[in-house]
Amino acid sequence: MGSNAYAHLAYGYHLGSGEDFKAAERGEYGEPKLPWLPVDEDGDTDYSDFAEEVERRLLASVGFTEEWAPGINFHEREKVAKEQIGVELTHSGHVDYPGWLLIASASEKSVEWAQVMTLDPAEMIRQSNRELWDTKLAAAVTTLGITPVQHSPKWLVFPSYG
Repeated sequence: MGSNAYAHLAYGYHLGSGEDFKAAERGEYGEPKLPWLPVDEDGDTDYSDFAEEVERRLLASVGFTEEWAPGINFHEREKVAKEQIGVELTHSGHVDYPGWLLIASASEKSVEWAQVMTLDPAEMIRQSNRELWDTKLAAAVTTLGITPVQHSPKWLVFPSYG
């Protein structure tokens, strides 16, 4: 069973990987060092569930809980919460060896195999949603307690496979 190769364009922060975290909050070996990440029995940060932990913290920041509520569909509540957050963590590279990007959800565009994406740099600069995206991304890095080494959000081109 094969996997597709994709090229993506999105607006946000490149956060590196578990071995080269691109934020001030990194350990001695380049790994993410955040108080909300679990530690293993040796006291080392366990970043294997980094994406899940990021999503959990972002959802909690807008009051989302996984508790059952009568008459309210869980998936609908989750969808509304994710729209309110307006950002997501996505991966570059392969899902087994990912790099992480924190992106404005509505900014991502992708192509696969022989498809082509036309880019207009002038339109990217004029993007009407950028101010909102900047606000949402700033709120997310504050919620996560991350200080990206990238000084501000940028347009990022990245591959993914799998």
